[in-house]
Amino acid sequence: MVKLFIEEVAPLYACCDVLLTAQDIASASRFQNERRRAEHLAWRRVVRRELGRDVVIDYDEVGAPIVDTPNIYISVSHARGCVAVAIADCRVGVDVELIDRDFDRVQSRYMSDSEASLSSEKWWSAAVWSAKEAMFKYYGVRGIELLSDLRIERYDAERGVAVGCLVGEHSVEVEISHPAENLVVALAHAK
Repeated sequence: MVKLFIEEVAPLYACCDVLLTAQDIASASRFQNERRRAEHLAWRRVVRRELGRDVVIDYDEVGAPIVDTPNIYISVSHARGCVAVAIADCRVGVDVELIDRDFDRVQSRYMSDSEASLSSEKWWSAAVWSAKEAMFKYYGVRGIELLSDLRIERYDAERGVAVGCLVGEHSVEVEISHPAENLVVALAHAK
């Protein structure tokens, strides 16, 4: 079971939201930027709505969010104005990106020529970045280089699925979607 939620970040009045806890509000208070606080509360609200208000949200040794529910894994991502939350019964990684970011400017730092040749879609640079970010979260290892350590091996455009791996590890499927004109979402999970 893998569930993906993509939601707009609405202005939240945290003190009045019955799903958010004092822990959520305290956790969000560490962000100076109001937009980042709202994104933080938005993904926590999704987790609580789906798993219950009493679920304990914490962070693992690499800083990824975890919950205290046995055999449930979460992954979160945010982009200006939206959050993506994946909840699964297996390891999972998610990333959401705005396509209008200038990915082409830094493409040589994260995408090989063979990866670039897998699709001619104008949003492919954003998709590869997003797929590799989702894979990074899936594998949960610090110090990974997007260009040399993570590889997209193939892409099935009809299914919207890439297959990739961390060098020396098993391959994962990465579902790549384009749910809105300016958005790309990648969801990595075991094949």
